[in-house]
Amino acid sequence: MGNGRISQMLARQYDSLSQRLERRIDGPRLRTAVVGDLTGRVLEIGAGTGRNLPYYAKADHVVAVEPSLGMRTQLLGKLDGLVPTVEVIDASGERLPFSDGEFDAAVSSLLLCMVDDLDVVLHEIHRVLKPGGKLSFFEHVRDVGRRGRTQDLTSPLLRRVQFGCRPNRRSIERMEALGFDVTVSDPPAPISPKPPFSGPYFTGRAIRR
Repeated sequence: MGNGRISQMLARQYDSLSQRLERRIDGPRLRTAVVGDLTGRVLEIGAGTGRNLPYYAKADHVVAVEPSLGMRTQLLGKLDGLVPTVEVIDASGERLPFSDGEFDAAVSSLLLCMVDDLDVVLHEIHRVLKPGGKLSFFEHVRDVGRRGRTQDLTSPLLRRVQFGCRPNRRSIERMEALGFDVTVSDPPAPISPKPPFSGPYFTGRAIRR
């Protein structure tokens, strides 16, 4: 997860603050499912403090994009001894500084709920992936029924207090509309206890058409 508005002080505390979430989502299992089998040249957008990096078991090279200086500082401190090699880039998902079709795979982890322009980010991911390349993700989306309507109402407040998170994002629908064939986890990714205002959470793959 990455956000250019996160302060350096908060970034220094981020790993300790996120330990509760790690336990709720069974972090090692989930991160292995998202990145463990990716091969070739992989782009992780909003890499945060680098919590996914130890789980890249098969990639040749990982490019970690992170717009927050504080997050990048924490990430850079974790690179020693990592295999595969990791390159850290200061950039945002809305403007990826890479050529068309440069990557075999991309990764987003609790990112798409926070970006300012979801369609632009998905378009950029589509552009930099090779045809047939995959976006591997762990994300939450708007629920249905009454809970979805509650998310619509609470989204402006949560955006202010949770790093810009919008719980009513329809990220999977937008992936499908913008040139991806999407498969998601069934059942949704387990998270316990269930957050009161966000979710369901999914892992999945979106293949670039």
